[in-house]
Amino acid sequence: MKFFFKERTRKRTPQNVRPASAFAAPALRKLNEAFAPARAAPAAGRSSDTQQTYRDLLTRLQIPVNAETPDQVESEDTRAQGQFLARQERWEELEDLIRTHDQNRAATTSGAPLSELMLFGARADVVRAAEHALLHGKPASDADFFHGIEAMEYLLEDFADSYPIALVVAHMHIDIGWAWRGAIAKDDTREINREAFHSHFARATEILDRFCPKIHHSSALSAARCALLPGLEDPTKALCTEYESLIALDPLNPRHMRALGNYLLPRWYGDFDQLDLQARRIAAQTYDIWGAGAYAWVWFDSLLVDPSGLEVIEIEYFLDGVSDALKRRGDQHAANLMAAHLYRSWQYARGQYDTGALNSDLPPALRKGFDMVVHDHLREIHPLIWGHAEIGFENTSRVISKERLSEKGRDVALQAVAMPFMSSLKAGQTVHFTPEGITQANP
Repeated sequence: MKFFFKERTRKRTPQNVRPASAFAAPALRKLNEAFAPARAAPAAGRSSDTQQTYRDLLTRLQIPVNAETPDQVESEDTRAQGQFLARQERWEELEDLIRTHDQNRAATTSGAPLSELMLFGARADVVRAAEHALLHGKPASDADFFHGIEAMEYLLEDFADSYPIALVVAHMHIDIGWAWRGAIAKDDTREINREAFHSHFARATEILDRFCPKIHHSSALSAARCALLPGLEDPTKALCTEYESLIALDPLNPRHMRALGNYLLPRWYGDFDQLDLQARRIAAQTYDIWGAGAYAWVWFDSLLVDPSGLEVIEIEYFLDGVSDALKRRGDQHAANLMAAHLYRSWQYARGQYDTGALNSDLPPALRKGFDMVVHDHLREIHPLIWGHAEIGFENTSRVISKERLSEKGRDVALQAVAMPFMSSLKAGQTVHFTPEGITQANP
């Protein structure tokens, strides 16, 4: 399959490429369920306390809702800066910023590495042009994604010894490979799509093989090697080794642990017993930093994607991990992550209780953990986190607007946060969340 023109041309990457959307039917069905219209508000004048719900009592639940967190702003600004510098062909400046962020392990509050955000912005135009062509069968107006790929490839000649530029080009191939295949764990991909996927991953591997993460002390290079694993014939052999190397280079960032757990799911390259064993290994290796927190981080996304893992997890250890993680990273982003996760897991466990599929101790344990996070750590609501939690933190949110995702998250979060205080709210008390703590005042 031909990916690059032989004729050497240098067309600038288009600046106004419309973003592509991926409308996969299964994802849409899931989203239709997750984003069903909210129930109509109860009729005015309802007098029975037993019929009251949190919707009747919201005026008494005073908690800030932060729909535009500093973390989101910083992420968007960093991506935009990377995109701007690439469009202006200011590659030396871009290279220096990526290397500096990487060496300093600079990250947003949520743990998103600034280097990876800049890498994303730098390749965004080419990747979106490719996605548009694959989705619609032709490039967007005035866009030729083959020329964009070729222009990126020629950068490697001008910056032969630059690992930041190599990362830009390699990640471009990885993204386009996933665009061909579809970013879902499945085996029914068409042969032509599978061939293109492996061709792009092979080229990315060739680019990155010249740079050793340990020699360059680069977590970005190590993360890119982990991103290449799905292109291997049998990723299972290298999966844990590569992720352990990445976590050793950047142990303060829980995103690496979360990614490892996701790839150890049965739908990808592992099983729940392997996942639990690896969660314990990472927890032991990072105990001085996270306490039991790594056990919770490795299981974190896995349980939302496949809640049947609750049948295997040691729930007391997991909740100890949640507590330790929040003690060490007590920001509101982490508090919202843990609260949303425990609420979703609790809802699942409640639903499975009557079937006898889960231990009867699970629902009350998860409820107790959720109440602990709300009382001891949560001080404001980040609605986008709760919206993402509704769909398992999968990459399907781009098929809907951020505003709709945020609106749904706000609705779910308010319902969840009100539950531990329902008796007080029904008694007429007002519950105030402040940075200093929670107060409950009588009318």
